[in-house]
Amino acid sequence: MYRELVAKLSQGNEYVKIQPPCSEERIDDAERAVGYPFPEELRALLREMDGDRWLLLSAEDIIENVRLNRECYAGEFSPEEYEDKVDRFIFFGGNGCGDYYCYRVGPDGAPEEDCLYIWEHEDLGGENWRPVAKSLEELITRYYNDEI
Repeated sequence: MYRELVAKLSQGNEYVKIQPPCSEERIDDAERAVGYPFPEELRALLREMDGDRWLLLSAEDIIENVRLNRECYAGEFSPEEYEDKVDRFIFFGGNGCGDYYCYRVGPDGAPEEDCLYIWEHEDLGGENWRPVAKSLEELITRYYNDEI
């Protein structure tokens, strides 16, 4: 489903490179690196395609993003602020400008599965995320139709 959707919506975009499926083991590695369980729709997307080198991150990119965020931001905030502003997100896509599409993780450690956000790196002093879609399918569609 996701592979076909991205292929259809990205026609003519030479930069989109749909990748082969990701293994369950690698998805599990990415979950462990993030520290939160992935929503089933993200797992399904990775099983179909391990990113598209444009909007959607691969499992390896997700792992690297967590490492870099921890390296860059952990010392800038108190542990509570860091958790709230950076660590309680599952980043799975980017807009090419340093902002990421993500799920927000609640205090109970479970991701909100019915709302996807854009996390804006330039506004770490305030509330740096805002809702953009209710599902991966909607986010992909809206992104490729220049609606977000």
